[in-house]
Amino acid sequence: MALSLSGYLLITSSYKNAIIRETERALDEYQYNKFSVQAALLLNADSFQDAFPFDYSSQAALFAEDKSLVFSSLPFESHFEILDLVSDDTVTYRVEQIGSKQYIMVCGKLVQNGRTLYLLVASDISSISRQSDEMIQNFGQVYFITLGISMLLILVFSALLTHPIKRLTRASAQIASGHYDKRLPVSGGDEIAELSESFNIMAKAIEDKVEELSVNAQQKEDFVANFAHELKTPLTSVIGYADMIYQKDLSRDDVRNAARYIIDEGLRLEALSIKLMDLIVLNREDFILTETPVKELLDNITQTVRPLLLDMKIELLYETDHAYIKVDYDLFKTLLLNLIDNSIKAGSTKIKISGKRYGKHYCLGVADNGCGIPAHEIERITEAFYMVDKSRSRKQHSSGLGLALASRIAAIHGTTLKFVSEEQKGTLVEINLLCEEV
Repeated sequence: MALSLSGYLLITSSYKNAIIRETERALDEYQYNKFSVQAALLLNADSFQDAFPFDYSSQAALFAEDKSLVFSSLPFESHFEILDLVSDDTVTYRVEQIGSKQYIMVCGKLVQNGRTLYLLVASDISSISRQSDEMIQNFGQVYFITLGISMLLILVFSALLTHPIKRLTRASAQIASGHYDKRLPVSGGDEIAELSESFNIMAKAIEDKVEELSVNAQQKEDFVANFAHELKTPLTSVIGYADMIYQKDLSRDDVRNAARYIIDEGLRLEALSIKLMDLIVLNREDFILTETPVKELLDNITQTVRPLLLDMKIELLYETDHAYIKVDYDLFKTLLLNLIDNSIKAGSTKIKISGKRYGKHYCLGVADNGCGIPAHEIERITEAFYMVDKSRSRKQHSSGLGLALASRIAAIHGTTLKFVSEEQKGTLVEINLLCEEV
């Protein structure tokens, strides 16, 4: 539209300027012819027909006062309506189409030696019309060529401009379908590059948020699984002691002792639920470690698992040096109970807990005579949900979480679980802790 309007204005302006120039030239030619006629009349006042310059090359016509034609060198015949527009003191001109040509007709009245005449001068301007037509044709060719090239360039530039947008759309669809690691290449410094950079920042924020939500969901699942796992041994003890009170005639002291263990395990479960939440969901690792007598801790553990061991006819022994170790009581008890629980699941008939003090270090070991662990499995047994013998673990309702939780608890105490095992002979788990001299 802009090109068409520009072409129209250009051609129109060029045509008007050419008409103005031709009009000025025609007026000059009229004045020249007028002076020529007046001079001829002055020199030949008595014989007008002989005095007029018939050989004059201009396209002109001379009319008498009654508007009858006196002389004409015009190449055409016309009714000459322009004569009716002439007044005494003005020169009239207009453009007329005569046949296939255009003329500028200039007409005026002149009075000389008492004679009144009309002089008409015609200038052929057909070349201007032809030139205007040629300009229109040339412009039409240039217009359509330019329009074709412009459309091609528009298609190319549109494809170049919309390609990053389409790529952004595809990336958005991929992120919406779960591919949160999708990123866009960023090149240049234009608005598309800024948009791509902003998109990548948004995608990274979405990926981080999704990962955070996934971690939170996994932590909650781990908490539920671990807490359910840790309920088994204490509940077995609680049920065992409760059954003992219910079915046997016990002395008052035995009833009080059984009730005390039930209360202790209930309180421990209450505290353990909070600590497991801190450990698994909140990833807390700054638990307060307090000095605890080893013997007191092992006595409590022995009494906790006593009903279970009696029912399964498993012998539990412990032999330890007296010392105070720095532990979180509830969590460390959970660690040892998990080690004992794994010894029970390994088919052990005898479990021995030993403790040796070496200066400021205390080595605590849990040994059994169970089925043992294959050498190639030892490095993986602390992984969550990993089970050496899956069929036996399923029968015993094991989830593979006990040693994973025990390993995390050990890390809180600044140590690790060291496994020494031989198939069909048993397993020894050692834990090295800080201790205070007695």
